[in-house]
Amino acid sequence: MKYPAPLTSARVRAFALALLVAPLAGVTGARAASEVHVLLGIDPADTSTDILMSASVAPSQSLTRAVGTKTTIAQTSTMAEVMRASRTVENEIIIAPAHVTASAILHAYTLLATSGQEQVYALVARNGIDAIDKLPGKRIYLPQQDSLRSYVAKGLLVESGVKLTQFAKVTYGNTSGGGLVALSFDMADVTVADEVQAKEWIAAHPGQARILKTTRPVPGGMSMVVRKDFCATECTRLNEWVNSSDGSIPGVGRFRTATPDANRQFTYVASLGITTPEALPGVTRVGAEEVAELSKQSVTIVDTRTQKEFDSEHVKGAMLASYVEKSLKETDFDASKDDFSALKNVPKDKPVVFFCNGPECWKSYKASRAAVAAGYARIYWFRGGMPEWREKHLPVEGNAGAALAKIPLAPKAAGRPVVAAAR
Repeated sequence: MKYPAPLTSARVRAFALALLVAPLAGVTGARAASEVHVLLGIDPADTSTDILMSASVAPSQSLTRAVGTKTTIAQTSTMAEVMRASRTVENEIIIAPAHVTASAILHAYTLLATSGQEQVYALVARNGIDAIDKLPGKRIYLPQQDSLRSYVAKGLLVESGVKLTQFAKVTYGNTSGGGLVALSFDMADVTVADEVQAKEWIAAHPGQARILKTTRPVPGGMSMVVRKDFCATECTRLNEWVNSSDGSIPGVGRFRTATPDANRQFTYVASLGITTPEALPGVTRVGAEEVAELSKQSVTIVDTRTQKEFDSEHVKGAMLASYVEKSLKETDFDASKDDFSALKNVPKDKPVVFFCNGPECWKSYKASRAAVAAGYARIYWFRGGMPEWREKHLPVEGNAGAALAKIPLAPKAAGRPVVAAAR
């Protein structure tokens, strides 16, 4: 069995490949825009194919022809950055694995196309471990922390009531196949793998391991999502590009128009995300309309996200106090691993509202906990964060504000919404 090779530094470095091609004057109905930004997110733990800088040249040229506007493709293998971008609407188009796509669909993007075949992922444990409830105190090997496989593994564990903090050791490796090797050398007790790969490995190593739990089928390969305001004018052209001979990227594969079943699969992927609790002791949870009313009073509204996210868009009148998060996204997180020194800039003599990127973002939750510990008297937690604020079309500031204002109101969905985790 050949397992994916680790990526070289040349492959994992992020870059922006700006194609200096002028818009084609002959394209009918070309929109007035200076540049179209496409983010190509490569999962370093799951790819076995080199996607070189030159591979983006032809798609950039053909996309430029399709929409009549110069197209820039930025490629990165830093999945935390790609997941962040799925929520900040700074790119018109995102091409990325399933967990990023699921997040983007929930944050003002429309699914246009998919590539690759369905995949099922499995938790694989050494013989002697016959149930997930026997995993606490064991050792787990996961691919890179923000990879799709680690995302689904954490989701499967949480579904069964197991947290990463309950393991004796958590190891993050570089490749998807490393976990099965770790099992064979007694370096780990459980890992995650593609189900087909896992069954082949178990057959080749009889008596060593078993499958404990699997996911439902999830979209494999890469998918393309388009920001809703851009889709309103350009998705017809983009869909023509998808179905043309140009609709592929070397190393990614050929795209095809997404089916309704694919949308349902992404809803399932989103449900595997680890979301913040519904309530927080000592803190008042508020919604977007309540925050809008509080903003008219003597209340400090605090954005706990990054400077880049704040510059892109933020609640009108909010201040930035970034929560630098390194701890796990769990209620019993280790705050000593994080940095919230910015809290000292937040006045203690006024009520304060903390927010970030919605229920799947833990920064505002952790910031609220820190404020309680620091003795802040009146603390509000805006759990819905920027996605809810954007959905309500409330006032925003930042360089993406104009684009956000064009995004249509989302229809009311029945039942409890499903959210995706910020990894």
